[in-house]
Amino acid sequence: MLSSRAIKKHIQSVKNISQITRAMEAVSAVKMRKSQTIALEARPYALSALELLRNLTTGLNSETAELSPLLQKPIAEKNLLVVIASDKGLAGSFNSNIFRTADRFLIANPTPTDIIAVGKKTKSYFLRRSIPVVGEFFEGGDYSTLEETEPIAVLIESLFLSHQYSKVSIVYSNFISTLKQDPIIHDLLPFSKETLEAVVAGIVPSHGKYANVPTPFGKEHSGAVQEFIFEPSPQEVLNKLLPSLLRIEIFNSMLEGNASEHSSRMMAMKNASENAKNLSQSLTRTFNKARQSHITKELSEISAGANSQH
Repeated sequence: MLSSRAIKKHIQSVKNISQITRAMEAVSAVKMRKSQTIALEARPYALSALELLRNLTTGLNSETAELSPLLQKPIAEKNLLVVIASDKGLAGSFNSNIFRTADRFLIANPTPTDIIAVGKKTKSYFLRRSIPVVGEFFEGGDYSTLEETEPIAVLIESLFLSHQYSKVSIVYSNFISTLKQDPIIHDLLPFSKETLEAVVAGIVPSHGKYANVPTPFGKEHSGAVQEFIFEPSPQEVLNKLLPSLLRIEIFNSMLEGNASEHSSRMMAMKNASENAKNLSQSLTRTFNKARQSHITKELSEISAGANSQH
């Protein structure tokens, strides 16, 4: 058994760690509330943009679809996977869940795949596994802005238009609630009705507090596809509109990731604080037992010494 002095030092160390985790929990709680607000407020705009794109792609004929390369699937021997994780650790299972989802995608798709890494943790994870990283984006801040996420969309668009990749997919954590964040994966490019519906299914949860966010893909909109007249020409409209919609989709994914990361970190720090409290209580009991044992031993020695005098 450790000495009383060693146990006392251990208790003090645990208390110091507990103070740090409580402070980190408080900071993460503030960031979580702000990032959740930003993400939830951005959802209607993302959904409206996806509705517009859904209507466009549904109403296009084969000749019109050929006017935009973002609607076509290039013939290539590789895929591109965008993985959005975090720059920092201490976020519970946030990063590991995203990486497991990405690994399942790589196993299910034997086609060679390159990675665009968003977050330092993403880059280090895939470099350790010797998977090519063709783009990396770090230090995005606690709350992503459209200006910060635009370079990611620009790189994705340029790589896809270079015909190096047959499709582009994305992995990120979708915010459901403070206690639940689900990593999801879906195809990003080329644009199609199926991929857009998958995106919307991820944005709006099927149950929970945020399940009532209005969606243009609900039952009340089923089959209600609008017809568009393109001016000045379909090609010019699509060449301007589709890149902007890609930027909105990337931006929304980053906002969802921000909210999920801060929520996961707050819960991780809360659990760490509770564990530190329990460990401190356990060590205190051990310290009291050791002290009581030492006192009993000294009393026995005193009593034995007194008896030997008679």
